[in-house]
Amino acid sequence: MKNLILFLIKNSFFFLFLLLETIAFLLIISNNSYQRSSIISASNSITSSILSFSSNTADYLNLKSENKKLTKENALLRSKLKESNLWSNDTFNIYMDSIKHQFYSFKEARIISNSFQNRNNYLILNKGKIDGIRTEMGVISSNGIVGIVNSVSEHFCTVISILHKKSAIDAKIVSNGYTGTTYWQGGDYTHCKLKNIPSHATVVEGDTLVTSGNSTIFPPGLPIGYIDEINLEKGNNFYDISFKFSVDYNKLSHVYIVDNILSEELKKVKEAKSEF
Repeated sequence: MKNLILFLIKNSFFFLFLLLETIAFLLIISNNSYQRSSIISASNSITSSILSFSSNTADYLNLKSENKKLTKENALLRSKLKESNLWSNDTFNIYMDSIKHQFYSFKEARIISNSFQNRNNYLILNKGKIDGIRTEMGVISSNGIVGIVNSVSEHFCTVISILHKKSAIDAKIVSNGYTGTTYWQGGDYTHCKLKNIPSHATVVEGDTLVTSGNSTIFPPGLPIGYIDEINLEKGNNFYDISFKFSVDYNKLSHVYIVDNILSEELKKVKEAKSEF
């Protein structure tokens, strides 16, 4: 306490100077509208900058939780799409509204591990049996298809990427409706081959490829890629087509697992059909 008093006494002229300067400053502001408005404007600008910086910092720190909320909302919205439901009409009563039966549901997941440079690539997701995940479920991103669930543990699952020699997805050309099969040859993870498109079909560069809906894994109409190279050798009955994926598999972080709610019923129908 003694040292503090000595310090104040020693610097009393300096503190008196600051006090007088402050009083003079306040008198100038209070008696001059121009200076007052200038000070208020500068003060508001500084305050706004500080608040903006504080808000941006808080938003950045909350990105992880916000992204998680968004992926959950997107999964819910995907489940409500027309392509995710079966639609039927009562033909005996034209005044009856359409009845909607949900066909596909979506669950958000985060990628734990992802490979895209090997010949056979896999992903590991943070969802497992306790989340209702089963083998042969489709996996998609917001930009297109990713792969198919291969194995499941209690809390995790592995996914065979579309970048795998055993991966074969039915793909439909939007412009003409012809359906072929995707086949990744390895190497460039941004491009893939499309097989079994007959030579009499009209195919042009830029055509969009989507899921056909012929399988029980993916809903119809999900983006796969865009045709960027077409070749037809003389005497060949099928095109040699290359397309660019709609998904950048090097940048994946969050995905959606597709659950075909009626998959077991469809399997029973197929098994019964094979008996005849």
